[in-house]
Amino acid sequence: RRTMTSLAVVPLALDDMLIGAIEVVTFDKPLTAAHVSIIEEIAGYAAVALATGMAYENERNTQLESLTRITQMYDLEKVFNSNLEMDDLMNMITSKFHEIMNVQAVNLWMVGGDGVALTSQAGVDITAAIGAQQRPGEGVAGDISDSGEPVLIEDPNDERLARRNQGVEEGAVFTLVAAPVMDRGSLVGVVEAINRTDGTAFDEDEQFLLTTMCETASNALHNASLLQAERKVEILETLVKVSQEITSTLNLDRVMQTIVNGPQAVIPYERAAIAIEKSGKLQLGAVSGMPQIDRNDPSIRRLDQLLQWASISKEEIWITQRDEEIDAEREETRAKFREYFAETGARGFYALPLTDDQGRVGILSFESSDPGFLSLVHLEMIKVLVSQATVALRNAQMYTEVPFIGVLELVGGILLFLGIYTRLLSILIGIMFLKVGFRSTRFLRANRSPISVGNAMDARASYEDHDPR
Repeated sequence: RRTMTSLAVVPLALDDMLIGAIEVVTFDKPLTAAHVSIIEEIAGYAAVALATGMAYENERNTQLESLTRITQMYDLEKVFNSNLEMDDLMNMITSKFHEIMNVQAVNLWMVGGDGVALTSQAGVDITAAIGAQQRPGEGVAGDISDSGEPVLIEDPNDERLARRNQGVEEGAVFTLVAAPVMDRGSLVGVVEAINRTDGTAFDEDEQFLLTTMCETASNALHNASLLQAERKVEILETLVKVSQEITSTLNLDRVMQTIVNGPQAVIPYERAAIAIEKSGKLQLGAVSGMPQIDRNDPSIRRLDQLLQWASISKEEIWITQRDEEIDAEREETRAKFREYFAETGARGFYALPLTDDQGRVGILSFESSDPGFLSLVHLEMIKVLVSQATVALRNAQMYTEVPFIGVLELVGGILLFLGIYTRLLSILIGIMFLKVGFRSTRFLRANRSPISVGNAMDARASYEDHDPR
């Protein structure tokens, strides 16, 4: 342990900017004014060198940050444009924004109805849940949907944050930045980021970054919306085609085959089946890809049993399995589909009853190994198809129930054949007449003997010269 004899502290300053300080301590001899003067001179040179080095490092860091941002934006555009599926794209947008901005959570609100709805979320935000909706005046996202202007909230005591955090103790929002997603001048959504992970407030740099990324996201969303619109057109065309086929015939088997096979052009299911009501019992009528049903097939028996069970419900049934979790409320339902999915390899099952004002007509089902094989557009198409299929099936069933319909169809076939035969006979007679010509033609007059003529001119002359008396 030693005793300090003197201490000198000289500031490192340049143009009224304090950079640091030099501290000199002696233990043997005290410092003199000459020593301090030398230290001050050294401090002057050191200040210039340190300031230059700091300026260079700041510039280098700025350039590196700019390059990093450019790389991130390039990566964003590349990743976003590689996916045109709307649901996947929205999840990807929030995930990448969350990764780049280093925040607690990122929310994507899409325009719908009178405001915006939260469609995707990355991170944890207990103040907003998927499916939540906001109108102007009900929150930051709702206000932006009306104004179209970005919002930056740095003050944790801001009134808008206080209203949002009402009733929340842990995970409250203390800073927020949000920007609109514009597509060709129209607002299509809002992206908001909450709470930086370092605990500091957002600034204008983060607001600029978020606004720039939203521009990139809007291009990808536009392309995805074009694909979605094209698919809707394909779905409508398929729906019209199927509707025309099932309403143009009263053949029950043909109607059922069209219902289960027709939609496969636009709906990615692996198997569809229809069961109809016959004499108070539900009977499996058609399975996609099978012209004839083999009722001894174990897979067909399992399907038939499941449709019998599903027909008890008057509502649609939508069961999926992701990993080991089955999305169903009742334990009995989960157990039933756990066994069914294990035996068939399916991971998604959707069934809808076919009913009209006279009662139950049947049930229609779709299944796939992909639990997310049905989108909202697909479900809308299926519901329209079910309405038309119910009418077509009811008409076909009523037609088959007409008394002696088999005999009538046979008689109709015979009459049709006779009609065709009569027309063919007339045509043959005409052809023979043309081949024979007028040489064998005889003109008969009342009470007179036949007059033979060789051709048309001779016939006319003979007729004129013949005495009518």
